Amino acid sequence: MPVYDGVLSDDEIVAVLSWIKAQWPLEVQQRHDEINAQYRKSLPR
Repeated sequence: MPVYDGVLSDDEIVAVLSWIKAQWPLEVQQRHDEINAQYRKSLPR
């Protein structure tokens, strides 16, 4: 969203998202990690 441009750095955004994910139940975190791993495997090399 343009109004938020420059408010947070990329590192700050990653930190916020990491904190949010850390609040999820362990099972949800693990499933999210599995989905991300499957996605990375599907990308062309």
